[in-house]
Formats: sequence, C-alpha cells, structure tokens
Amino acid sequence: MSTSPGRLSGNQSQVVDSKNRLVIPAKFREVLGPIVKVGLDPQDNFFVLTVCSPAVYQERMAALEKRAESDPLLHDAITYLDATTEELELDDQGRITLTGELKGSAGIERDVVVLGRGNYLQIWTQGRWEDFRKKAFEAPGGMRESIFRRHQ
Repeated sequence: MSTSPGRLSGNQSQVVDSKNRLVIPAKFREVLGPIVKVGLDPQDNFFVLTVCSPAVYQERMAALEKRAESDPLLHDAITYLDATTEELELDDQGRITLTGELKGSAGIERDVVVLGRGNYLQIWTQGRWEDFRKKAFEAPGGMRESIFRRHQ
C-alpha cells in the first residue's frame, strides 16, 4: 500500500537544538525524500510527531476519509490533523525545523527518539519512549507474554 520504497525501522536518539532543528537520520532521509509532512499522532493520552513523505501523508489521510464515511466522529480528527500538519523541507544537513505548536503539542523540549514505523517516522520525547518500552514489554499481556509464550 505504501508509495515509498523500503520499510523504516530502528531508532536513534537525537537532540532538538535551540533553533528547534532536528536531524533526520540519514538512513531515514533516503526513504523520505527532501520534503516531509510533520504532524501529530495520538498515543494513549499524549501526542508524538509523525514524519512522512507527502505521498504517504496523502495515502494515510485518504484512508481516514474513507473510514469517516461510516464514522462521522472522525471528521473532527481529520480537521485537527490537517490543521496541525506542516510541510517541511530538509536543509543541507538533513534537519527539519519544528514549529512551536508541534513541539508543544508533543511535549518536546530537547531529547527525543526518532523511530521508524513502517512508511513513516515517529518522534517521541526520550522519557515517553522509555516509559512506552518498559510498559509494552513488562505489562501483563504485553510483548514479553506474546513473544515468549509457549504454544500449546
């Protein structure tokens, strides 16, 4: 379904500098291209940032629009996502400059983790990523149980 080549995977810790610039790791830039869409992605009770190519953004939003045909509550979510998504160009050093609104909505100050998530990236605050990893692995019914359970 993705129009971009390759699957983005892995993660890398990064720092948002004093000018709100964030380096997109080279292995991800090769797949994303020079212009990206940066928006919000709800996770439980907070937002992370998503970074994807314009084609992937179009694809994701078209899928939401299709779902909204049978779920009118999605119309508000689509409006919010479109209104808060920015198209950004990577500079010569592979950086994007985050808007204050995006940073604030995702709780980003300085230390982040950029992780591959299929055909897009997610940008998490370092603390939230650590909490997620621990919760996902240790929680009852979480990854540890599903990965290591014995098959009957």
